[in-house]
Amino acid sequence: MLGRSKATVTYSVSGRPSNPFARPVDRFAATLRTVVVTCAGILIVLAGVVGTWQWQEAGQRVAQQHATTTVVEAVTSADAPITMSPRGSVRTTPMVESTWMWQSEVHTETSDVPFGTPAGTEKRIVVDADGNWAGPRITTSDVVSSAVAGVLVSLGAGALLLGAVWAFCARAVERRRQQYWDESLSRLFATYSR
Repeated sequence: MLGRSKATVTYSVSGRPSNPFARPVDRFAATLRTVVVTCAGILIVLAGVVGTWQWQEAGQRVAQQHATTTVVEAVTSADAPITMSPRGSVRTTPMVESTWMWQSEVHTETSDVPFGTPAGTEKRIVVDADGNWAGPRITTSDVVSSAVAGVLVSLGAGALLLGAVWAFCARAVERRRQQYWDESLSRLFATYSR
């Protein structure tokens, strides 16, 4: 009585079948799986690199702003709109006229304020060496948001790319598997037709 083969297919650390009698399509699938996992690891590392780079860039902008600007107290001269205009706007915060003192001189210029800020509100702004508004203050939350956004965008783009690679590999494996079965059936029918 012939016994059933008890040979099992085991996989090495690389994911490839260690059994030399494994089907070629299984070895092909294991190789593709290894490639996809390696790509995923590389994409995660790249996302970390992008996040670190964004963090350093934002930190340099903060250091530059602190070195070249001065914080002053400004008082708004008009009410800020409560919501963004229906047509939309590029700015995330409204600009209103504000007044502040710089070297014993009164400066009146527009600066950014939160939505709904009433007239007469005191707000700390940054000014350059001439006393002119130097743009919005860069805060720690801006630095963190920049780094997190860089990581998320990198991971999202990487996930899309990895999904496309995975779909391509799955189709390639399915084609190989179908080809393997077609060839196996052809050999089987050729054997019995003799």
